[in-house]
Amino acid sequence: MQLFYAPLSAAVFLATTLAAPIPIRRACDEGIGGSTVITPEQLLQISSSMAACDPSSATASECRTAEQASPFVNEGFSTYNITTKGEKAAILSLMLFESGNFKFDINHFPGEPGQGTRNLMKFPGVYQYAVDTPETSAQALALVPDLNDPNNSNSTKNEVRALVLPDKLSFASGMWFYKASGPEKTGCTGDQAIVDGLQGETVEGWTAYIERCISTTVTPDRKEVWEKTLAAL
Repeated sequence: MQLFYAPLSAAVFLATTLAAPIPIRRACDEGIGGSTVITPEQLLQISSSMAACDPSSATASECRTAEQASPFVNEGFSTYNITTKGEKAAILSLMLFESGNFKFDINHFPGEPGQGTRNLMKFPGVYQYAVDTPETSAQALALVPDLNDPNNSNSTKNEVRALVLPDKLSFASGMWFYKASGPEKTGCTGDQAIVDGLQGETVEGWTAYIERCISTTVTPDRKEVWEKTLAAL
């Protein structure tokens, strides 16, 4: 699979460091996809920084609170029929890590053209997602008829990215990548060992997901986010 991701810089992650879990009740509502709905309270258990957005922040317009984000997170899992806790935890933790707990959805550091959505996909992934999505496909193809054309400008890449930044699409991008990205449109699920490992909630399965599907490096801070997410769900 193409490298669609770039590791989040240490400086950015430290700026949005996860707070210690706060005691809350466990969610038990049955909901979307026949599985437990992810609640704002669960997101806050992972990081209390999602309680509010700082209006003075440079990315204030991109920030979403736990209350704002949870419906779109659940809709994304429903759309792509992802129901197990292990798979949800892996995808959600990736989104939280890459977006600084939903504080931004564009690569500002260093500002790679076309990179964005809530799981911070690089442009090849953003473009494929836009083309695969019925409501944005025609516009994406009109902007970039050929992904490999060296004349594709940075501004055009950013225009394609803008097509999938509305919350409904931006929050579902990680679920799409897991289930439908790549040449075969099987995403990470083309590797059964990844699926089995995530559903089994094993470290080995999550490591395979990060290294073989996301094509990035397992780090202690990335693993910490996954562990907190798995515990919260």
